[in-house]
Amino acid sequence: MDRLVIGDDVVAVAGGSGFNTALAARRAGVDVGLVAAIPRDLSAEIAAAFGPGGIDRGGLVVRDGISPSFHIAYDPDLNADYLGIELGVEMTMSGDDFPEAWLGTRHVHIGPLGASSERQLAFARRLRERGFEGQLSAGAFLDDVADQHDMTLELIGLCSLFFMNRAESESLYPAGVAPAARQQLCVTEGSSGVTIHEGNTAIRYDPPVVEVIDPTGAGDAFAGGYLAGVLTGADPVETANAAAACALSGAGSSALINAVSPSVEQRVRVDEQQIRSVATMLANKATASTLDFCGFPFPDEGIPWALDCLAVATIHEYGFWYSDDHGWTESMYALGNGRRFKGSDFIWQAFTRAATEDPTILEPRRLANEPDLFDRICAADDGTCPVPQLHSHRQLQQAYGEALLEAGHNGFRDLLANIASQDRPGRALLDRLTRLPGYAEDPMSKKANLLLIILANRPERFIDLRDPEVVTPIVDYHLMRSCLRTGCVTILDPELQSRVENRRWVDELEEDLIRKAAFDAINLLVDQSGLTQAAVDGFFFTNARSTCVEATEPTCESCRAEAVCAKRTTLFQPILRTTAY
Repeated sequence: MDRLVIGDDVVAVAGGSGFNTALAARRAGVDVGLVAAIPRDLSAEIAAAFGPGGIDRGGLVVRDGISPSFHIAYDPDLNADYLGIELGVEMTMSGDDFPEAWLGTRHVHIGPLGASSERQLAFARRLRERGFEGQLSAGAFLDDVADQHDMTLELIGLCSLFFMNRAESESLYPAGVAPAARQQLCVTEGSSGVTIHEGNTAIRYDPPVVEVIDPTGAGDAFAGGYLAGVLTGADPVETANAAAACALSGAGSSALINAVSPSVEQRVRVDEQQIRSVATMLANKATASTLDFCGFPFPDEGIPWALDCLAVATIHEYGFWYSDDHGWTESMYALGNGRRFKGSDFIWQAFTRAATEDPTILEPRRLANEPDLFDRICAADDGTCPVPQLHSHRQLQQAYGEALLEAGHNGFRDLLANIASQDRPGRALLDRLTRLPGYAEDPMSKKANLLLIILANRPERFIDLRDPEVVTPIVDYHLMRSCLRTGCVTILDPELQSRVENRRWVDELEEDLIRKAAFDAINLLVDQSGLTQAAVDGFFFTNARSTCVEATEPTCESCRAEAVCAKRTTLFQPILRTTAY
């Protein structure tokens, strides 16, 4: 993500040298994959260019950290001044990040990796060590050319094609550009066009005629287009100029993204035929699946502080799994009073136990003013808090308490008192929860709908759900895994399916695709089975925690859905850190 200063305007745009090269080559019809380290918060604009029909994202490696970013100012002649460079997670990359399955590809282009010829050279050498026998090309970065002159020349010697601008070529070849045998050196010269050096010849080509919106990435796009021309047999310069013209016509990578993203095929879909089969099964077997959320690990019926306990504990029902750089590693289990509990049950028993010992621990003033309260409530038997994303739980605990205090409420009962008597209490509660921290952050309102079902189905009937139609699917990991394994939701993108099977990180857009498909699938199951959301959710939650668990092999023979299930047991669920579920 780059920050550009063009005249009096400062704009933030998507960018990246390798990204622009890949986009340009894909736009020209070449099958392209991108190898890059990315943070977990890959923007939706960038992610839209990946998938079947777009850029293959099998080479993207998710790492903790930030995106690379450049701060570039352009003068009236559109000459660039680099005001700041943040290389971010790009600095973690090496040739070992290149996918094994891609070592047989025809051509690898190495962009200015880490703004360092040394890194590019190490990457190229490692590819050769690992058995890559195809052609190599690379691009230069001006500041690095001056600092690592000899390494840049050594890198050029490994390449059949090398791209540089005029300033870079003058620094590298003060006596004149001199390509090796069977090598092309492309020197871009901005408004003067490009010169292709091959053997003893140097041919200059005019630039494309285009209104320049932003020059950033035009040289990288030229490289992608040129490579596409070489690989497809089209005119390389003509293809390259068309790619550069496209890049110049928008800010950052936007024009190239817009050229590629419409071709990205559907990656996830709802299987309506399979839903009909599963709905029939549910109608026969899920009528008694609604949970009452009463009795250990939940508070017993009639306890005065039960309502506050349920409301506070529900905001912490998310993210009960551990991870590494690659993705999911294991589910969270911890000991409480000598018993071993899985994630969400650990939270329920911890809050129930803490409130039994001291009901004031649920008061808004304490939640707001004691930053480590969650840690103490959810301490395991060894005295540590085993819950992942601990910082986010502390933040939500305090924000929730502060919001109740600001509204003048001494507890959740005060909030509910203004709702229970309304004509549509379910709708009123969900509307109120969209403004309450811990519930407000999720656009699909998983925790809000969960709390509504809890309050309506407890023996106390804390809310009379006279408008049950307002309840929407409680889309969490268990529900998504169930939809994928039963076949109600199908992943069409083989690369995405591979990461889901191997429990690797996905980005927000991919998670959103799967989650929305599961949301739609459950709504269809509710409509076609004639059951309530609570009954359908109860069936899948119970089933996913007993026979179709994530940590061990599913026991299909004891599953109530076995007769209609697609048995896609290798599928997992999208792996993304979120406070929503």
